[in-house]
Amino acid sequence: MAKPFENTGKKIPFEEIVELINKKCEYKFAVISEEIDDELMDKARKKGIDLTGYKHVMETSGNRHSLRRHGTDSNDRTPLSVEDFLLIPYIIKYPEKIEVLDATTKQHRLKTVRYRKTIGDTYVYVEEIRNGRNKSLAFHTLYKRPKKKASQ
Repeated sequence: MAKPFENTGKKIPFEEIVELINKKCEYKFAVISEEIDDELMDKARKKGIDLTGYKHVMETSGNRHSLRRHGTDSNDRTPLSVEDFLLIPYIIKYPEKIEVLDATTKQHRLKTVRYRKTIGDTYVYVEEIRNGRNKSLAFHTLYKRPKKKASQ
């Protein structure tokens, strides 16, 4: 059995991993981007984290979790669709806000990066900072909230 942080599955293109969200399949991962934004690098450095050599990745298990928790069958006011996952590369490349958080994920006790981007609704995308041999910023969750209306 693979350890939780090892990318031992089959590497596939990002678009294909999005297509697998609703399907049971073996563990697979995709590289979303191999570029780490300068702003993110600076914010991480201030927290004592060097992101040199890291890449943004997504695994089949994480995206299914988000769709179950925040998808059309959930109680979210603004549920996610499979198509929303295709916005992730855009959210990473053009965020309105990036935060490197000391708060850790419950499962793996890893620090996280949170991105916010308004594209109609406000999307919040969170990645785990995974250290060690497979340096990666791995998909943790994605959700969206209704855009706040401007006060009149």
